Amino acid sequence: MNIFRNSLFVFFAFFLTVHAEESWTRKHFISLGAGATITHGDLEGETSISAKDTETEETIFLPNLGSFLLPELTIGANLNQHTIALDFSYATPATNFAKGTLLVDETETSILRVGLGYRYNFFWPERFQVFAGLNYTFMHLSTEDNAFFKDKDENEKRSNATLMGNGFSLNLGVTYFIHPSISMDLHGRFRTMIFSSISSDENGTCEIDDPFVQFMEEVVLNVSYHF
Repeated sequence: MNIFRNSLFVFFAFFLTVHAEESWTRKHFISLGAGATITHGDLEGETSISAKDTETEETIFLPNLGSFLLPELTIGANLNQHTIALDFSYATPATNFAKGTLLVDETETSILRVGLGYRYNFFWPERFQVFAGLNYTFMHLSTEDNAFFKDKDENEKRSNATLMGNGFSLNLGVTYFIHPSISMDLHGRFRTMIFSSISSDENGTCEIDDPFVQFMEEVVLNVSYHF
């Protein structure tokens, strides 16, 4: 009787362990992808601002971001229907300025973006899921030779300037698991960025009296590995 009871206990313990392993979803993931981004707002290549923190006064021209492709790396965790993720993006698209400005040549802007996001996954744990979420974003835009100033001998010089801003986005998309460890997702982001500070080689970091607002629509494709 004791042997039967012990055997039954071992069987049920084994069954529960196997069942738990089968239904236990992989909690962590890493994703690689890219997003096609279209922007519009104050950064249209027509605006310039004056910055003076010391004795040097600069005129800084803001680039036209237009549209660009932004690679993306994401790491995150899944807690049943809930996902929390940290994403990193970096690109150096060519940018230009409006006619009539001092900048007539195409230049380059380095875009660094770091985001923290949450999303809710409908139909979890099915292979096909729909999700909605929110993201907070910090963005760093560094443009080459877009700040003009004069040295002590009144010679015109150029330097780089960097815009820094924060924003939020609404994300809507779908996920499909082609394997328990591999998924693909396609989603749209509707992002609003507010750039409230600018930094240059000559004047350091200055606050912008009237912050610049830029709207961004993105279509993103990611491939994720879950572990």
